[in-house]
Amino acid sequence: MNQLWFAGQDIPATLFWSWRGQPLYIIYIYLRGQLTLTLPIFLGAMLFGQIITPIVWYDLVGVVSLVVSFVTAMAYLFYHRYSPHIRAFLSTLIAGEPPDRELATKAWIEAVNYPARVVGWTMLVAILAYTTQALYFFLFTQFGLALILQGWIVSLSSTVAIALVFFVFYLERMMYPISSLALAAGARANLTDHRIVHFRLRVKLLVLILPILIVPLVTLGLFGYSQIVRLGADPTNSLLLTGAITSFISVVGVTLALQLVRSVLVPVQELERVIEAVANGDLEARVQPYTSDELAVLGQHFNTMAKRLAEQEQLKTAFGRYVSGTVRDGILNGQISLGGERREITIVFTDIRDFTAWCERTSPEDIIQTLNAYYENLVQILMDHGGTVTRYTGDGVLVLFGAPLNDPYHALHAVEAALKAQEILNNFNAIRHTVNAFELRTGFGIHTGTAVVGSIGYEARAEYTPIGDPANVASRIEDLNRELGTSILISRATYERIAAHITIGKTAETHVKGRVKPVQVYEVLGLSASQ
Repeated sequence: MNQLWFAGQDIPATLFWSWRGQPLYIIYIYLRGQLTLTLPIFLGAMLFGQIITPIVWYDLVGVVSLVVSFVTAMAYLFYHRYSPHIRAFLSTLIAGEPPDRELATKAWIEAVNYPARVVGWTMLVAILAYTTQALYFFLFTQFGLALILQGWIVSLSSTVAIALVFFVFYLERMMYPISSLALAAGARANLTDHRIVHFRLRVKLLVLILPILIVPLVTLGLFGYSQIVRLGADPTNSLLLTGAITSFISVVGVTLALQLVRSVLVPVQELERVIEAVANGDLEARVQPYTSDELAVLGQHFNTMAKRLAEQEQLKTAFGRYVSGTVRDGILNGQISLGGERREITIVFTDIRDFTAWCERTSPEDIIQTLNAYYENLVQILMDHGGTVTRYTGDGVLVLFGAPLNDPYHALHAVEAALKAQEILNNFNAIRHTVNAFELRTGFGIHTGTAVVGSIGYEARAEYTPIGDPANVASRIEDLNRELGTSILISRATYERIAAHITIGKTAETHVKGRVKPVQVYEVLGLSASQ
């Protein structure tokens, strides 16, 4: 069985190979890489050295094998050194235990860093080792400088430019399953983490393209040089000519490679710039299509997504005009259901007294301007205390406390909001008095009871509103303010819940339209001293 279905991921079975509870995956990918990449390239380099030089293989095999073995052993040291959390993560999974999030995060970081770190250190060791090998041949053998240079170039080309480039992409592919499992286990994938080694796309492309260009040129150059020397040409002049031709072609190839890398990176960097701008809140940022390839098409798709995000943000802002930010975000995030439900709430109804008479003698522009200025302050106060404005009636506002968000102190918060609104209204009227403008007088009716609340209407246009007796009672109580000469009246049901927190003035018992039994009301003068 080559694949396993684990934690919702299609995972290679080799990932769970173990011996005495210890994972074998790191050893497995190391041995597989050495057998499928290092060994064939080593044998190929030895064969090529035989072809271009008069040296027979048994004159080199001892020292070269020792150096290759050293580099290979050091490679395993790096494989082991940079995988402690990967191995701990796999051990936990093999034992059937759920890994904690911190371990999964560390394993993910090691997995994304693994190719660059292992190959980078191995490449450094290889360069030093093969340079040391060349110095050994120069100091302790009679091969001559030309042969030693050829051997050094072949060693570096085969090991650094071929084998290790293959290993970069080989290890990257072998780390994919570990990264996938770590993310499934809850790893925090933060690429801005200081522990991340960023293997940039520019470097990755150059690492791949340059060996493709240079290695064939070096191979042909060395082969051509050896053939010219065998035909009797001067070795020094032949080496200079071969080096000049190879260098010229290499410069041309590298220049073209850099142009290719740039053509890929420019649209990627443009897309990265716009993504960062959108992430920072600039929903008007757009990707500029500089080409017509797949990256440009990807940019166009991103522009479409950004446009839709901007439209949703506009809707969200508009929605926030009708409910508090907390309620809005709760509804949009699915934390609040707008379906009908029965719950205890406190309903506040407020309107402006003598509104009709004022409208008859005031221009429409002044009416709208005054109402908007008043409502801007009123609604902000109501929302700050947890209220949800559900309806405007020109001169009146219907507000819910305790829905759609749960609030065990909805009655107290409703009364506190009304008192604060009266305080703000007094300041508002003081300003209007200085310019001889009409001073607004308002009344608040507050009642607590059980009602059905939910979204009423149809799919395209609905209203979140209460249904039942409490809404009617709150409206009727507000009307009593005119008769009693009060500003804030609450029902007995509300009073019983907050009696210890308020001071009251007038009380009355009156019949309310729609109710058989009389309603006891209380004038609220302020909060008690304990508040």
